[in-house]
This record gives sequence, structure tokens and C-alpha cells, in this order.
Amino acid sequence: MKAKIDIGPKIREIRLKKGLKLKDVARETGLSVSLISKVENNNTSPSLSTLIKLSNFLGMDAGYILGENEKQKATIVCHKEDRKVWTSDDNKIYFELLNPSLRSKRFEVVQARIERFEVPTERYTHEGDEFGLVLKGEIKVELGDEVHILKEGDTIYFRSTVPHAIYGVDPEGSEILWVNSPPIKIL
Repeated sequence: MKAKIDIGPKIREIRLKKGLKLKDVARETGLSVSLISKVENNNTSPSLSTLIKLSNFLGMDAGYILGENEKQKATIVCHKEDRKVWTSDDNKIYFELLNPSLRSKRFEVVQARIERFEVPTERYTHEGDEFGLVLKGEIKVELGDEVHILKEGDTIYFRSTVPHAIYGVDPEGSEILWVNSPPIKIL
């Protein structure tokens, strides 16, 4: 059984430690008070965009979000059944974190299954670089004014500061391996 990431209470804890009210976070992130409350109470699985906004605003450490201890090891093994997972509310996007301990790590590796085909309304930007490999199916990557269709075996690399969106275009669903450097502090 895969471990579900239980980040809601951790988000609330960090918010309260910083002396912030829900309305403060809402004002600064552009998210609604209702949505933030639902996330904090684990009543909804936040979108990737929502998680990025919250973690960036609150300065959340990925290791803390994932409940990792402070011990550093030279070698870390993550068995398949122990991976951290995140699924969208509609179960159309499914992420598995492949490198479990992100403290002092310079990148995060995620395997994702994408069955959502609508064009995202938001474009993401953050510091760092991204690399993707399509394992199965077909995806569309929008980078600024460029649009790339990637099929099985295709790869892409880009600077994360370029506004970007990634979504599935294959009716059978798509699987990708994605690397973010540095970790984007959400999964």
C-alpha cells in the first residue's frame, strides 16, 4: 500500500507558526480562503498549482512536508510500495515521488500518469530546470510561445523560469518521468 501524503495539517502548522490567518495566505497567493481551509483539513487534494503557491509562500521544506526525519544517509533506498503519492481530485493525474528524501537533494524525480486532456488555464514558473521523458503515450508541453508534442521515448529539457504547462493528449493516457532541480517543494 502506498503512503498518501498528509500535508494539510503541516500546511496549517506552518501557517499558524508564522502567525498568518487564512485570509492572509489567500490574499498573498490568490487562492480562496475556502480552498486553503479544505486543503488544511485534507478535504481536497490540491492541484499542483495550489501546492506550489502554498509551499512557495509559506517557505515549506519538502522533507518536512513528507514527514521525513532529520537523519542524513549516504544511500537512500525507496521500495516501490513506500513511495509518496499524490492524486488529483478527479484522479486524472497521479504522481509518485521516486527519491523519497529531498533534504539536501538537488533534484526531485517523479513518475506520473496523466489522463487529463484539457488545456491548463495556468502556466507555472519557478526557479530551476526541468527534464522530462515520455514513457508511454503522448503529452503536450507549452513553453512560452512554443508548443511541443512529445511521444514515447521523447525527452525535453527547459528552464523552469519560462512559463510552462504540461498535459496529456493521448486518449489512452500518458506516463512520464519528470525531474525538477531544485525540488519544487510539493510532493
